Amino acid sequence: MPPPSNRGFPMSMLLLRILPIFLLLGLGWGLRVSRWVDEATGNALKLLVVRVVLPSVLFLSFVDLDLRPDYGALIALVFAVCLIGLVVGPRLLRAAGIDRPWAKFLMTGYEYGMLGIGLFAGAYGLGAVPTIAVVALGHEIFIWFVFFALLIAARDGRPSFAALLKRFLTNPVIVAIVAGLVLDAFGIHAADLERLPVIDALMATLRLLAPMTVPLILIVVGHGFHFEGGAFGEVAKIVALRLALQIPLAIAAAWGIVHLALGFEPRYAVALFTLMILPPPFIVPLFMPEGRESDEERRLVHRVLTVHTLVSLAIFSGLLAVAPTL
Repeated sequence: MPPPSNRGFPMSMLLLRILPIFLLLGLGWGLRVSRWVDEATGNALKLLVVRVVLPSVLFLSFVDLDLRPDYGALIALVFAVCLIGLVVGPRLLRAAGIDRPWAKFLMTGYEYGMLGIGLFAGAYGLGAVPTIAVVALGHEIFIWFVFFALLIAARDGRPSFAALLKRFLTNPVIVAIVAGLVLDAFGIHAADLERLPVIDALMATLRLLAPMTVPLILIVVGHGFHFEGGAFGEVAKIVALRLALQIPLAIAAAWGIVHLALGFEPRYAVALFTLMILPPPFIVPLFMPEGRESDEERRLVHRVLTVHTLVSLAIFSGLLAVAPTL
């Protein structure tokens, strides 16, 4: 079955989907360069997204997920795709003559939380979040038990499994996902919770927070854009190498395996392709050691994240033209 077609879908409607995304990103960047929102406030907004807004929308998504046995294959596939980037990525960098210790962390993993959900929900609506949330489960396992461990090891030495597990279980996003999955597994859904005293007020609060997801995420992402000059050739090379690996892998995984081999509906293929064109995780520079010798490396990482985000937006715009609806 071919990918969804945009036949009969007006170009004006496509622009109406994509332009608000760019405008919100531009608003975030404008707030930073005008200094109306300083770095400290931007970081506070980021914490608000990660600790409150994202958990709200993810809990609502997973509690009404209706778990399917074939989701296991999807989770395993996405985890394997992340491992491929982890293994192949550094080899591509070495072949291209890029000798940057932290560049290997830019070749795998995807900024699902702070960009993927905002893009997907912005284009397809909040009702589409459960689809990309399921697709990203394997990615979240990879990030918290493999990628996160490697970041800590590069900075501080090898972390213990107990420390990783503690971070995993105390992360608000993970708590929201696990709580939603557990309730869904026991057949308890949002409608059931909304019939309980007190809990109904909590659910109403979560539903008020959920619509903040798209605008707040995109404004925060735009606020974090870094366009400082220097080493653009190296930045472009890293972005090009990552995309040269990820795009063919995304096409093969999304359409070849998820849709054709596993028989998932096209919306899951669109969600996986969206995930795999995203930039590397924005947490990478947070784990880089402090010090003057690390400043140049950190600036390089920030520039790669910014440039890749812009390229990802362009690719996603093309995807939206091909698959305007789910």
